[in-house]
Amino acid sequence: MKLHHGDWQALICSEQGAAFSSLRWRGRDVLVTTPEGARHPGSYGAFWLLPWANRLDGGRIAGHAMPINRPAEGTAIHGLARDLLWEVTSAAPDQVVLQQRLTFAPFDYTARLTVSLDADGVLMEMELRHEGAAPAPYGMGWHPWFTRNAASSLHLKSAQRASHDARGLPQDFTPCTGIAADEAGLIGLDNFFAGWDGVARLVTPAGIITLTATGDFAAGVQVYAPPTRLVICVEPVSHMPDAPNRTALGAAAPMRVLAQGQSLRGTIRLTAA
Repeated sequence: MKLHHGDWQALICSEQGAAFSSLRWRGRDVLVTTPEGARHPGSYGAFWLLPWANRLDGGRIAGHAMPINRPAEGTAIHGLARDLLWEVTSAAPDQVVLQQRLTFAPFDYTARLTVSLDADGVLMEMELRHEGAAPAPYGMGWHPWFTRNAASSLHLKSAQRASHDARGLPQDFTPCTGIAADEAGLIGLDNFFAGWDGVARLVTPAGIITLTATGDFAAGVQVYAPPTRLVICVEPVSHMPDAPNRTALGAAAPMRVLAQGQSLRGTIRLTAA
């Protein structure tokens, strides 16, 4: 599904998790463009994290075991939805509305996503609604792979930063004011930040990208800048990694237990300058 409005162009793959295959502003890549022939998810574009974000130790959640897709870590990472079909319920040149229905115990949900391009940039609106009779914990997030170079920098405000172990699982929180880092300060980051104000300003090869999250997407942000690739992931998420299995630590940003008919909701806005 191709979208365009003014300076913005996007390609959404409804059959592969409603992932962004590309996002461009004034002809420049905001996201790492998906290589020809590659499938989502991968280290490119952007994909959705439902019905949890980041890692679950042993795949454990609410008395159930999720599929382990990081065997070396023994973790289930990034949810169930990221490579599954989304139905296109309406489409226009500058907007698409998609829906996904999934039952996989303890989850039973309908997700509704609207992606719009307008004069201000890109707006993504998500509702994740629990349909099952028994309450269940839910989370959601968005995992973009932004372009990065030697002149890149990131600025965001938060109250706490989580350290992590060798498997990427959180260990403790320390107070912080957020991130105000250039390339040297970004390299190697893979941390969750709680008490985030929902705004991140990222200097990229495409321009200055401002990401603004609201609702459940503003509960926290995961930042990942691998030392071996010029990419950076600034991921709005509704909860801390492995929150269900780390009750005291996860209180800073827990998953929400939804009763039948209740939802997580949030928006993500991208602007450029």
